[in-house]
Parts: sequence; structure tokens; C-alpha cells
Amino acid sequence: MSHNKSNLPLFFLFCLINITFCSCSKDTNVDEIIPYTYVKGTIYLDFYSELNSVGNALYFDEIDASVGYNGHGFIVVRTSTSEFTVFDATCTNDKDSEEHLKIEGSYAECPVCGSKFSLLTGGWPFNDSEAKYKLKEYRNTYYSGNNTLKIRN
Repeated sequence: MSHNKSNLPLFFLFCLINITFCSCSKDTNVDEIIPYTYVKGTIYLDFYSELNSVGNALYFDEIDASVGYNGHGFIVVRTSTSEFTVFDATCTNDKDSEEHLKIEGSYAECPVCGSKFSLLTGGWPFNDSEAKYKLKEYRNTYYSGNNTLKIRN
């Protein structure tokens, strides 16, 4: 006489293990920290000679009518001869502060908590910073080649 064992308990165990490991993540999406803010604007680079050199960054308190999360503005970084990165100037550790990040060479610093973020490596905080999450980046930027940078999200 043979036993007809069901595989149903094994299936449920497999599902339970998958749910446990897949639902818990140490990586937090920066969009959960800094809420979505509509951004649409154009920067005419002829007026901002600081952005002519790779590695330079400039703070904007608004781009057209967009002001960033909580009115903190934007940081624009030239990362190559034809590429730019645009970050929200809000500290991911202290998003409700009335202060925006200040540019200090190739990094940005929060005047409230002292967190420092690398502007040339994706906005990640330095290891000794209170902030643990990278800056919110606006990815839909388009450099037209005629010294015009369009930013959208």
C-alpha cells in the first residue's frame, strides 16, 4: 500500500519564506522620505557660467515655477560634458526643516544636522553623516546641446 502524501504543506512553507524575505527590505526608496513634487522647468546655461565645468554645482531656489519639496529648491551638477544631475535640495534626514542644503565644493551639507552628501556619486551621504539615504534625484533631464537644460519628472 502506498502513501499519497500531499505537497500542500511544503508549498505553504515555501510561500511563507518568500513573503518573509521579499517584504522586508533595508533599502528605503527616497520617494518615501521626500514626497513627490511636480517639477517642470528650463535652465538657460548661458546665464550660469559656473555650470560650464564638469564637477561644478549650483543651487536654484526655483526652476520656472517649480520650487522643489517644501520650497527647498534644487541643486544642479554638471557630471560630464553633456550630462547633468538635478537633486532636490532637501536633506533626507531632516526633510521638514526650513533650511535647504548648502553647496560646499563637490558635496552638499545640511546646516541643521550636518549631514554631507556627495554630489558627484549620486547624492549618497558620507559615512559619518546622520542621513542614511541619498538625495532625491530628478532623473528626466534633457540637455539640448544649445546650452538649455530641461528638467521634468
